[in-house]
Amino acid sequence: MPVHVKAVPVNGLSQFVARELSPDQLEHVQERMGDDARLFTGHLLASDQVLLEIVNRFTAYAAEAKQEPLKSFGKRAGRFGAELGLKSVYKFIFAVLSIDFVLKRAPFMWSRVYDGGTLIVESAANKATIRLRDFPSHEAGCARATGWFELIGQKSGTRDLVCIHSACMAEGARECIWEFAWR
Repeated sequence: MPVHVKAVPVNGLSQFVARELSPDQLEHVQERMGDDARLFTGHLLASDQVLLEIVNRFTAYAAEAKQEPLKSFGKRAGRFGAELGLKSVYKFIFAVLSIDFVLKRAPFMWSRVYDGGTLIVESAANKATIRLRDFPSHEAGCARATGWFELIGQKSGTRDLVCIHSACMAEGARECIWEFAWR
């Protein structure tokens, strides 16, 4: 079953790509996207949804145009998207809540962005694990999620937070796993 992404992160990705690429590079990516390029103007309505496979393809084409490895480009795109999200009311939430509390809310946040996949959070003292199951994995999507998780962790005010994407379905694992540790 195809998975969709809500418009807000797609608009953020569009902004990121427009800032990262030269006009010629962006035009080349848009040409490669064909009719789907219309989804990456940064002007989708909040209620709009885009197929995840199209978002991943756009990310991959943009990384290729930038001549940057997809993982690092996708991570930076995820961090940019998280930063945009935190400029709203969420910045006050992250200023007063612990990283443990924020991570425990990740499944709810996931379901507000994607209409597929199951996000499971396991937490203990100064560490947590996020598992993603039943989701069409792609290197671009995993990189964006990793960047998003990293930035959210850093903005939580937690000292020395480390986020590692230790298992990836795009690389043959049964589930994606992100491990967090902090002081």
